Amino acid sequence: CVCAWSAWCILALHLSEIGTKVENTASNVEEWHTRSTAVVRDDDDDVKEEQKQHQQRLVVHVGPHKTGTTTIQRYLNKLEKKGVLRNYKWHYIGLSACMKRAIMNGADCKIQQWDDIKQLWRKGFSVVVSMEMFDYAAALSDDEAKDNISHLWNSLPTPGPVMVETVVMYRTPRNKHLVSAWKQHMASNGQNMPWRESLLSAEERKGRKKILMSTMPSFAEWLCDGTWPGFAKYHTDRIFAAQINPFGIANTYHEQGGANVTMVDMAGAENRDIAGAVVCDILRLPCTAEKTLVDFPDFERPTDQNKRDEPMTLGMSDEDMTEMENIIRQMDCYYYCRVKDDINVLYAKDQIFGDNDSDNDSTVNFCQCAENKMNYADANQSFKLAQQLSCRAAARKSESTSDK
Repeated sequence: CVCAWSAWCILALHLSEIGTKVENTASNVEEWHTRSTAVVRDDDDDVKEEQKQHQQRLVVHVGPHKTGTTTIQRYLNKLEKKGVLRNYKWHYIGLSACMKRAIMNGADCKIQQWDDIKQLWRKGFSVVVSMEMFDYAAALSDDEAKDNISHLWNSLPTPGPVMVETVVMYRTPRNKHLVSAWKQHMASNGQNMPWRESLLSAEERKGRKKILMSTMPSFAEWLCDGTWPGFAKYHTDRIFAAQINPFGIANTYHEQGGANVTMVDMAGAENRDIAGAVVCDILRLPCTAEKTLVDFPDFERPTDQNKRDEPMTLGMSDEDMTEMENIIRQMDCYYYCRVKDDINVLYAKDQIFGDNDSDNDSTVNFCQCAENKMNYADANQSFKLAQQLSCRAAARKSESTSDK
């Protein structure tokens, strides 16, 4: 990936205008782990014995959005339906309205097939869950995140204490990740909250979206005011804080959820095979070097079918997009410096992982955590910088159009 930092001085000026306040929050992961991982009844002595014998695991893939989540879910679902996961004593839990309510609203609920999955756990099965909506926790306050994540853990039928392993994807270039989120929201006509509020009724939306295509905002316009005129109002601050903030997600689930975190550098894993990386290197099923299951060599992995063409124009120059990359990179460093010693990294290729104990050969301390920790911006501050940049670009486009 290309990581340009030529606009550092410009960003420093913006940061000085907004003001950077870094709050060092101490975490007591062990104490929270005691509360959050004893999620359900410890009602049978044989449950603990089963866990010891089979080294059961609870793996929760938390996104973020636009990082191959659909491809991963299709592959896991296919492996589950064909009985492949069962051969290795794994069970996959797919999209769940209950878990979505838990992470969004802190709702008390039990997932479907609770009893069946509970019995599988008693028999020594491990459980893997995948849902990109889990990234929403990073957009919440610490207290809200802690409460909602505890409800999420409690929605899962795993008797007795179990350490949750969360998996987060890191996509580069960083500005392309944000553009991909914009494309998704422009193409989506699905549920509104928590990412947007419709300006139309459900009935009106059915026939109006095609008519409103002419008013679709450019990337710069969307990020500037978060509005698709006549159609929807977007919570772009939440989208920025959650959907393109993998290290913020990692920090949230580790500090507020007491979970172990594995970060997967998608560039190092070769983006085209991220589903194989999850099955082979996260679940640790026996695979070949080509990420093919040893016992099922002819089992095809799904390809990424959720890519979208560029709708309309970005409305930003190459220089603007370079500055956007830098803004997001500074946000990455803000959270990376807080969580780098508490995460595992797979396929480390990007230079941000230069000082992490990983397979990355780089010796460069990219984020310079010890020296420049105070210069980085959190999600809220970074969003303001990105919004200001977008508004300047949108204004230039408007002026250019009016001159014509």
